[in-house]
Amino acid sequence: MSFILNGANWSLSQQNNIPSLILAQLGLALVSVAIGLAIAFPLALLVSTARPSYHPVLHPAKYYGPLIGFADIVYTIPSLAFMAFLVPITGLTPLTIIIPLVAYTQLVLIRNIVAARHAVDPTLLDVGRAMGMSWIQLQRYVVLPLSLPLIIAGLRVVTVTSIGIATLSYLIGVEDIGTLIAQGINFAYNDEILAGVIIVSAVAITADLLLLGVQSLLSRGRELTPVT
Repeated sequence: MSFILNGANWSLSQQNNIPSLILAQLGLALVSVAIGLAIAFPLALLVSTARPSYHPVLHPAKYYGPLIGFADIVYTIPSLAFMAFLVPITGLTPLTIIIPLVAYTQLVLIRNIVAARHAVDPTLLDVGRAMGMSWIQLQRYVVLPLSLPLIIAGLRVVTVTSIGIATLSYLIGVEDIGTLIAQGINFAYNDEILAGVIIVSAVAITADLLLLGVQSLLSRGRELTPVT
């Protein structure tokens, strides 16, 4: 614990100071989650929307299984192998860790968004249509507000996972909390290794608790009824 309690390690004037490394770790994780959500949301919206005008063969809902299957396969790729594959293409840059992190978010986000949309009570949609709402208005004012708690639940999972995996970025020369762990291993300095583990865990737990608070606020007065 002496490493964490040493004020010099928190000084912004020091190289590899703890606050800067925490911000770098959060930056990698949050950028990856934001990009992942920007990709997963329209895909989930497409495969979970039924439109009778589509020809059955081209119905988007038919591609939910293959899409989840592909995301599942990508999710099983070891992060080190993924990064090693990307190094010749993206080099020793943040992209080499961000691309795998974005890929790993897809499985959880797509599943949660689709499940959240399907859990909305169809009666509420019928009421919205009876009020003259268009498809876009239904999604904006009915489906999305009711789906948000489950979507946030998926964001909690991918945020914590991304923060953990981002620790490996030191392997490609991108400094974050993983740098402390690597330095501790190289110099056999157990306090620095312990400090890195504690800080990463604290950052992940804090992010999860913040999102849990948002999820709880959004869940008040809203109830989703799973459709079977």
